[in-house]
Amino acid sequence: MSPFAIAFRDLRVFCGMRQAEFATKLGYEQSYISAIELGSKGPPGDDFVSRLVEGLNLDEPWHNRLRDALDESQRRIVLPHGASEEVYRMFNELRRQIDTLRPVQLELMQLALRLPASLPPLEPTPALPPRRSGTAAKK
Repeated sequence: MSPFAIAFRDLRVFCGMRQAEFATKLGYEQSYISAIELGSKGPPGDDFVSRLVEGLNLDEPWHNRLRDALDESQRRIVLPHGASEEVYRMFNELRRQIDTLRPVQLELMQLALRLPASLPPLEPTPALPPRRSGTAAKK
């Protein structure tokens, strides 16, 4: 289950409501609430979290937990413009193996991702030299 599905269910239980009550209070169908809790529905948008916070008069810790869980539950990753070839290769290797990773592999990757704070800054990758005029390939 996604982090948002878990936080969302925890919130409903914390509020002491059944799914049907919770859905009515928020203005959604019970089936939609169930789908979010089961993780069969992708994470909702920011407007959904805002509606939860407003509709249930949630305090800041709950708001932060839901917002953080929503961020951690995103299913799509967009590589930044100008990402290096190494980043593309690593990302696609991860994409191909994501369903078969073992817990120890995930733990090692998480440790590696925390390293940059202790490493020296990256030096910019040198740009390719400018193309000289008159050297275009002839047809």
